[in-house]
Amino acid sequence: MLSIEENEKLAKIGRGTAMGELIRRYWMPFRLSSDLPEADGEPVRVTLLGESLVAFRDTSGKVCLIQRHCAHRWSDLFYGRNEEGGLRCTYHGWKYDGAGNCVDMPTETEESSYKDKIRITAYPVKESGGVLWTYMGPPGLAAEMPEFEYLKVPESHRFVSWNWQENNFAQAIEGGIDSAHSNFLHATLDAYHRTDAWLAKGERTRRMRDLYHARDQHPKFFAEDTDYGVMTGARRETGEGQHYWRFNLFLMPFYTMPPSAQKQKFFHAFVPIDDENVQRWTFTWSLESPLPAEQVDEWRVGAGLHAALQPGPDHVPVQNRSNDYLIDRERQRTSTFTGITGIGDQDFSVQEGMGRLTPRQNEHLGTTDVGIIKMRRRLLRDATALEDGDEPRSAADGGLYHLRATDILLEPEASWMDDARVKELMTATW
Repeated sequence: MLSIEENEKLAKIGRGTAMGELIRRYWMPFRLSSDLPEADGEPVRVTLLGESLVAFRDTSGKVCLIQRHCAHRWSDLFYGRNEEGGLRCTYHGWKYDGAGNCVDMPTETEESSYKDKIRITAYPVKESGGVLWTYMGPPGLAAEMPEFEYLKVPESHRFVSWNWQENNFAQAIEGGIDSAHSNFLHATLDAYHRTDAWLAKGERTRRMRDLYHARDQHPKFFAEDTDYGVMTGARRETGEGQHYWRFNLFLMPFYTMPPSAQKQKFFHAFVPIDDENVQRWTFTWSLESPLPAEQVDEWRVGAGLHAALQPGPDHVPVQNRSNDYLIDRERQRTSTFTGITGIGDQDFSVQEGMGRLTPRQNEHLGTTDVGIIKMRRRLLRDATALEDGDEPRSAADGGLYHLRATDILLEPEASWMDDARVKELMTATW
């Protein structure tokens, strides 16, 4: 468990907080490219790390991200006119370019140079992989973009979505690196009870990870710090003279990468909106061929890891806390462990159900939580180190993110951290 003070330090991300300053050292996704579809189009409100911002695509097609309020009388620039390379406030006509410079001030005389003295907060934006990324840290310490394999594959091989989630970023990360919950939260009742029929079916058709999950519901957990974050290994007995290892990665400052299918991979990003809300991103990509069109169509309307969304710019899930995630108690009694449809929606129900900020001082952690403990300590340690003047290395080396999570069968004497086969499987090749 964490103390109240440690919990606050872990979860608070506003400017000037230890964790907020650490996260600002990294590039972060904040919107899809398709959320801003056209030059001189409609602006979009963005709240990121507790800051009120507005994004717009200017006349040249470049995406700009600036503070949401005009420097004159603090009017909301979301209502501004997006015209001729800038956003013009509708109150008195002050206009700002993408760098935050006031480029026109029609209320002043032509001789006045007052506009040249006015500048509002603006952040750089990069467009990569169908995603808009920004860096909110000190300009002189601009980080490297993370070199995720997802960003390097052809457009036809990838799909990404994001949704609003009602809890702080840290407890969302914890769900992303928890390898023990899938036997329960995401299980059918046959799998949960490990019925003879389900096990027999698994022997014939089910992937090895599902079969070994069913055989051993009490995995042994190990966790180690790495250059990129934390690597957690869950070891299960197979009954066949080998161990089944499942490796779950936490990548600084808010990415989780669980192992997935051989030909399709995914990872999550949990980008803080403010102290109590987070953007949950899901990046999915294919290693060998374009994603099947029918699968992408299903993801677009909500399937698997990708949540169904309400209309609107905030990407609010259809199944959410206000409607109890559309839980079906009859299905819970007869078919699935939760009665909630959708893997992501099942995750929301437990992560949001803890409250906006989990009272971690009341927890009773078990042996399956070693990765979560290590992740918390890593974030707190790096935030403290930054307070002492030590910049995070992972923000300066985008190549650290060129990874895949994996699972593997290993002999009992093999080293889970150092085995050459593990390292080969975890190295992205694009």
